[in-house]
Amino acid sequence: MKNHFFNDRHFHQVFNHLKDGIFIADKNGIALWCNDTSTKQIGAPRSKIIGRHVNDLENNGFFTPSVTKIVLENREVVTKVQTSKDRQFLATGYLVKIDDDDSEYILVQVKDITETVKNSFKLEKAEALMRQYWQELQEMKKQQQRENTSQLIIGNSKSNEELLDLVNRVSAVDATILLTGESGVGKSLIAGEIHKHSSRRDKNFIQINCGAIPENLLESELFGYKKGAFTGANISGKKGLVEKADGGTLFLDEIAELPLSLQPKLLQLVQDKSFIPVGGTELKKVDIRIIAATNQDLPKMVKEKRFREDLYYRLNVVSIQIPALRERNEDIPPLVYHYLNLFNDKYMKKSTLDGGVLEYLQNYSWPGNIRELENMIERLIVTAKSDIITVSDLPDKILYEEFMDHSVRKLNNQSLTDYLEKIERRLIEEAKTKYPSTRKAAQSLGLTQSSYLRRLKKYGL
Repeated sequence: MKNHFFNDRHFHQVFNHLKDGIFIADKNGIALWCNDTSTKQIGAPRSKIIGRHVNDLENNGFFTPSVTKIVLENREVVTKVQTSKDRQFLATGYLVKIDDDDSEYILVQVKDITETVKNSFKLEKAEALMRQYWQELQEMKKQQQRENTSQLIIGNSKSNEELLDLVNRVSAVDATILLTGESGVGKSLIAGEIHKHSSRRDKNFIQINCGAIPENLLESELFGYKKGAFTGANISGKKGLVEKADGGTLFLDEIAELPLSLQPKLLQLVQDKSFIPVGGTELKKVDIRIIAATNQDLPKMVKEKRFREDLYYRLNVVSIQIPALRERNEDIPPLVYHYLNLFNDKYMKKSTLDGGVLEYLQNYSWPGNIRELENMIERLIVTAKSDIITVSDLPDKILYEEFMDHSVRKLNNQSLTDYLEKIERRLIEEAKTKYPSTRKAAQSLGLTQSSYLRRLKKYGL
């Protein structure tokens, strides 16, 4: 092939019929010729392209990156996605050697993939919706099988099924129940469900957090007080929460926070369903069911004399341990989609999850359990940059935990010191290659120049 071939009229006509762009440069990176499609893709006439170096064309924003330059550097076939004038192209560069005169050329074939990318994005969104609808359908089928259980208790795991079965069974009897489990697992929800499916469902469900009310007020809030019981009291007295729950259910959340001084009075209530209001002298009787809940280790507190043993055994007639979310990993997808729908409706959004997000959520340990998951989904819907929630939208703590888990798996039988040194060496090598001076390389790594030089010497670089 001679250079005059690029001026051949027949050659031009043949390649101008192609829908793909054709761009040809010499071995020095100087543009020799391009077809009509290529000029449209670049957005400039041949007069502004031919004879110019590809570096100039790239610097002027005609295309990014320069495939010709990469082929000249690597001397092999290269395929890259290019951007030019708000469009995307798939460019494949070839090194063409002419045996007759040992000349070399770079031929770049460029396909416009803008519409393909848009369609792919639409398909990705549709697939995300399909995944969501499929998960919702499976959840609906599961819920239809739970005739006596509220749709609020969500999950497909064996432990969740066992929990639901136990809730159904204890709802039918009037025994005192102790709910245990970490913070955020849904103890309040379970207590409410037990009441909802009990014979007391038409009566009050009264909830009190024993740790949220100051100790000096807790007794009067629980048991009420008589007229003139103390300074500042209501002149006509006050009915306490215990009395308001008469006929229904009293739910004592965070029972481990109940002061020792009040525990004998609660013991009397649990045993005899009787109490004396603050400032009163007459015993009052109530017909209530008591459900207590805690995230503390009550047996340990009993041993440490911080909780009465007799009260513990009176409360612990039926014990229900609610598993942590990390112990029922398969329940995370239905919970995620439940809250996704809930907050989409609340904020009038149409958010869906990108394919990789659910895997990150399933791998996360969820120290705050369902409450943390609920809050996170709400935050993602409110703060995500588009209707498709991607991995980049996830909080740093989830990404960090996934990174650490991945890093630990990569250790294999290496010591942590050896593994970290390998990472440090790789970073030093990359900085040395990228930056011409040791000062700039050190700055890029956040090191002093002397520290950087010591590491170069350490790793023999």
